[in-house]
Amino acid sequence: MELPLNEWLAGQSVLRTLANYEYAITYVASALALLVWLFRRHPERYRTARTAFVLLNVIALACFALYPVMPPRLMPDLGFLDTVRLGGTWGSWGSPLVEHADRFAALPSLHMAWTLWVGVELARVNAHRSVQALNTVHIIVTGYVIMATANHFLVDAVAAVPLVAVSVYAAERFARPSAERVRAPDAFFLAVETERAPQHTGGVIMLDTSADPVHRADLIRLVAERMDRLPRFRQRPDGAGRWRRPVWRDQAALDWDWHVAERHVTGMDGLREVIARVQAEPFPRDRPLWRIILVHGAEPGRTAVVFLMHHVVADGVGVVAQATALMEPPQDPAPAGPPRAASAPRSPPRSAPPSASASSPPTSPRPPGCPPPAPPNAASAPCTCRSTWSATSRAGTASG
Repeated sequence: MELPLNEWLAGQSVLRTLANYEYAITYVASALALLVWLFRRHPERYRTARTAFVLLNVIALACFALYPVMPPRLMPDLGFLDTVRLGGTWGSWGSPLVEHADRFAALPSLHMAWTLWVGVELARVNAHRSVQALNTVHIIVTGYVIMATANHFLVDAVAAVPLVAVSVYAAERFARPSAERVRAPDAFFLAVETERAPQHTGGVIMLDTSADPVHRADLIRLVAERMDRLPRFRQRPDGAGRWRRPVWRDQAALDWDWHVAERHVTGMDGLREVIARVQAEPFPRDRPLWRIILVHGAEPGRTAVVFLMHHVVADGVGVVAQATALMEPPQDPAPAGPPRAASAPRSPPRSAPPSASASSPPTSPRPPGCPPPAPPNAASAPCTCRSTWSATSRAGTASG
């Protein structure tokens, strides 16, 4: 199809001249204009676009050096006419400016690559539809011109598509902030874990629920409210290899049915059986490596919370710190404004009891099973929450 296009354009004096200068100028002008516009209007995208543009040209130069291809204009015996050179086009083959340029730099077509790259960057920043439509016309016209002027075959234009795709993809990968990599001592526990030797640890928290029962929805609400202080609760190790440590990736959605479960047992033996069972099962790697199980019936008026976490996240002491950050009651905020006179004391506000509904979290969350803090003028009393932590063995058993 290149030869008929070239023969028709050669007989159109005005269109031939316009096509020659379109070939020489517009792809350069559009690329430079885009870089300036991005620098001024979209600086957050400018560096990525610039990197993609550099990669695009470096890869193309490598292709030219490793696989030189003769363009149609150098095959006059096949009937092709070099309209750009014969027209004396300034800025291209018809002028001394590019007389020493590589004449076999044809595959891929940089004219198409640059115009396609402009289109991709305009789409990335959501440019106005009229601007993107104008660039679409420019891409079509450029595709026609590079073949009608006998500078490229169709395959040269098609080869520009993967060139732009690879360059933009690589630039965007380079621009991403590097994810935090799992520390080598912690990655050790992922490497040595087997089906028979799970590498998670944990403990048991006994809550006094004789007056205030605790439900699974309460724990889900508590974890969700304090997720900002527990980053590993929403991250999982990903991308591990034989010689590469994994990185921490954010999990898009948590499987609450697995992370926070509820069991009913009879006596402490039932609690020990639950602990032994969950301790013997390795955690799946497709989710954050923690689990909480609410166990009812271990003791009258008491509810057990089995807290499990993989060693890649924390060791025994670290698990205690994670549980403390999760279950510790929040500190009361300092009173605002100047203190009142002693002659007109003000009664402290009462703390509202926590709601059992997961859809309406309390204004001041506190761990389930703990009474609200006593007023300042009342005698202090210890919290009825008591935590008993025990290190779990790697053989798959645990003590309650």
